[in-house]
Amino acid sequence: MTVQIDSLAIGTDTADVAAADVDRLFDEVSTLDATILDAIERRTRLARTLAASTSEADGSDREADSYGDLGSDGRVFSRMLSRLAQMTR
Repeated sequence: MTVQIDSLAIGTDTADVAAADVDRLFDEVSTLDATILDAIERRTRLARTLAASTSEADGSDREADSYGDLGSDGRVFSRMLSRLAQMTR
């Protein structure tokens, strides 16, 4: 199943904004953002270690289409993660 990130939007007609605990929701989003950033940093370190330990002559692309379920947005996200790993700091 392919899900475009844009299609994940929830309209105000389907969400009970008045009954939602907005502060709790902001806190949860903030927590998730921190977890995602930590995971991206760890993935970047691991990808750099893998790149350094494998032969460039190998030429095989071992990266799976892990984000294919997100459609074209997933491909963009995958390329962004690859670019992060290729950047030097």
